[in-house]
Amino acid sequence: MSSAASTSLRRLPLREAVQTLRHGTDNLVLSNDVKSVTLRFVAKNSEAGPRQFIRTHLPRLSYSNPQLSINVHRIPDPRAKHRNPNSPDKGAVWEGGVMPKPEMRVDFDGTPSQTLPLSHLDGDKILAQLISVAGEERLKSLEGPGSLPDQKI
Repeated sequence: MSSAASTSLRRLPLREAVQTLRHGTDNLVLSNDVKSVTLRFVAKNSEAGPRQFIRTHLPRLSYSNPQLSINVHRIPDPRAKHRNPNSPDKGAVWEGGVMPKPEMRVDFDGTPSQTLPLSHLDGDKILAQLISVAGEERLKSLEGPGSLPDQKI
């Protein structure tokens, strides 16, 4: 699985990519109370961490959680030079003239959403942060040891 973690699934042959998705050793299953995940980042000329996360970890995350709504919002970059007059970045303006910081918002059922800052993080650290906030272990720790139906006190 280390080869899939270091390279994009898109660069693997189809059969190998499907096998990696089905039999991967990484536990990317998020808890059932996660409603959606939204990534916001500047599309060009910004930090590589969110783009690396999208390229390497997001396919496995969406495969492991088919019911999860994953939204990627690429913020247009007004600094980009436009040769194409129909470019979506043409005429882009940032609020306050300051480049927005990359962030990930995790929405939960019944609890407030959490916003995770992604500045200065690579793809693996972003995944670790998401799993610590929304992974299956989070659900078990919130319920506590006595609330599981299989355990007797």
